[in-house]
Amino acid sequence: MPVDTLPPADDSQPAPRLQLTEKDRQLLTLLQQNAREPTASLARKLGVSRSAVQERIARLESAGVITGYTVRIDHSRVTNTVNCLTMTACTNKSYADVMAALKKMDAVQAVYAVSGDWDFIIHISTDTLQALNANLTQINQIKGVARTSSYIVMETKLDRRLP
Repeated sequence: MPVDTLPPADDSQPAPRLQLTEKDRQLLTLLQQNAREPTASLARKLGVSRSAVQERIARLESAGVITGYTVRIDHSRVTNTVNCLTMTACTNKSYADVMAALKKMDAVQAVYAVSGDWDFIIHISTDTLQALNANLTQINQIKGVARTSSYIVMETKLDRRLP
């Protein structure tokens, strides 16, 4: 859930790829672990000046490498969360319409385009099974969705995603 999103990049031209240095990678790792860490602390850990860290962050933001800052919530501490992965097949050339509808659904946390028999894997998160069922029904009613297959997450065994 974004708390500070940078302005969208100009999508009219493909963004050039930025060659990351080892210090850039280290800085990104530290920011992923704690985006609120003070610049002075980041500088000490990286062995560079505070201004060098500020310049690197500004460069990474302007290049579109850093697109925003988020809060990572442990939903198990807040509420009973039901997570579901839904494989979705779309009818020919309906991807944009399906994505537009999915973006409007608050329960949809992520959508992954995949190869194989399915077009998308949709991560849905709700408070109850009833809410999950309502969201799955809504997805199945989206024009362009041909079929779905859903899998409720029973337990997360490994999560290497950083905040």
